[in-house]
Amino acid sequence: MNRTDDENNAANSKERQLRSELEALSLLSGENNPSLETQYDSMNEMEQKRLIEKLTLQTQADIQAFSMFLKLPTVAILVLKLVFAYSYVTNGSILPFRILTEHPIMATEISVVILQFTLYLLSSERWNYAIKGCVLLLLTADIAHILACSCSGIIEVIWWMLPLINLAVVCYAQFNMRRSRDDIEKLASRAYHDKND
Repeated sequence: MNRTDDENNAANSKERQLRSELEALSLLSGENNPSLETQYDSMNEMEQKRLIEKLTLQTQADIQAFSMFLKLPTVAILVLKLVFAYSYVTNGSILPFRILTEHPIMATEISVVILQFTLYLLSSERWNYAIKGCVLLLLTADIAHILACSCSGIIEVIWWMLPLINLAVVCYAQFNMRRSRDDIEKLASRAYHDKND
């Protein structure tokens, strides 16, 4: 009898834990749910701690993925430099892709430098409205640059689209990480005040 009761209690405990984890995961999905603060208030202390831990782990995973993604532009920039060096050394010999004039080369060089600087700003804590405005201007300038260049063939289209795609993904990732950090800070602050009260 006692063994049966223990098994039932263990099963109920696992069921409650699984339910709370599923509820926490549904919070992170953000689909048709109230704000995190509202649902945080309806949880008990253990569920609140678990939610903060899950948010923290999710943010850490996003940061690791973002750091890995930042290495890709470094490789692309290295390839750019090698291609341009080859072009200068051979006095403009035929490249793997067609470049009609020197202006696209200069424009791409400038775009790469701006991209490097923008990545530095986005990876720092200086994410504010001014930087958001600069990012929008850079995206607009990159679109204009793509339209202005004489492109033919899918390789050249991809070549000019890479800085724009990279910048857009970086902005999206940085925005999500900043939002996750803000959520964690709000919930941690609320937990601290509740404990002192």
